[in-house]
Amino acid sequence: MPSGAIPRVSYRDVIADDGSTIDVGVRRFGEALRDTGFVLLKDAPFRSDLLVRNYQFMQKVFDLDTFVLERYSYPQIGYQRGYMPYGVETGFYCDEPDQKLAFCFGSFHNVAVREVSGYLEAAEEFYHACRDLGYYLMKAIVEFLDPSNREWNKVSGWFRDPDGEPIDDSHMRHIRYPGDADLPACEHFDINMLTLLPIATRSGLQIKTHEGEWVDVDPKPGDLIVNAGDMLNFISGGMIRSTLHRVINPTPSPHRDRFSMPFFYHPDHAKELRVLKSCADQPGANRRFPYEKRLGYSLLYEILNGTGQIPDDVTREDFIANYEHLRKYGLPASSR
Repeated sequence: MPSGAIPRVSYRDVIADDGSTIDVGVRRFGEALRDTGFVLLKDAPFRSDLLVRNYQFMQKVFDLDTFVLERYSYPQIGYQRGYMPYGVETGFYCDEPDQKLAFCFGSFHNVAVREVSGYLEAAEEFYHACRDLGYYLMKAIVEFLDPSNREWNKVSGWFRDPDGEPIDDSHMRHIRYPGDADLPACEHFDINMLTLLPIATRSGLQIKTHEGEWVDVDPKPGDLIVNAGDMLNFISGGMIRSTLHRVINPTPSPHRDRFSMPFFYHPDHAKELRVLKSCADQPGANRRFPYEKRLGYSLLYEILNGTGQIPDDVTREDFIANYEHLRKYGLPASSR
């Protein structure tokens, strides 16, 4: 793939107004993820005004004192809700942790920051818009992987119940990258099925091509960046590769932080995931995981543990119990 050649696809060519898929667009979308792991999606139905509001709220939240933000920190669930401080995540092949702060949201029991009125409501409104979009894009990529369309009924049950109500365990982050950090986020894979990333407040995102070249991701206003995560690599048998990417700081300045808002589309972690039958004969070289089937919680724990998001004293059983407590009863006790 030559420099700058990240494919650009129109959402309207992939998903029709009634939510059905369009064959030609599905093929283009699937081939883009297969070949590069990233797509620039134009004409996606998300509201730019929500994006602006969320970035405004993020500025206010991250301007709070650290001791205030730490009241909203929950390491025992892998920082899947609330505040994640500096130095938690470490990318692949990296010696130092990432230089970023994050505030995290999910499909249930989110954290309200008492000091910033309206923040949670704005975040959840954008979250739900991305959640619906993720479902239709997931439908498109499964149709690409299985043109016979025999797999979707099974896969859709990882995200919605028989009545069509969402049951996914998706994850959204509000991230601040310091303006004077040389490498705010070292190279890493995303852990989910699909990542939906609206345009950030500054440039700096790069992907590593399969040929080993770092390429700038240069979206246009209104574009949504879509990339494949480890769970999609897993169910596709390696056909769709989760692509290494990083955030650099091309023009460091202590007065110009970078704000970003990725949405990570996850299945219900209580479901057992499996390699699609249509992908079972894929060569194993591109697989990130050796399993044919795996409980979503177990796969999530394995990946989060590998990036340092789960404390060493939290076992897989502890993590699952903490997450199930979150699902049924609400947030565990804060770390403070």
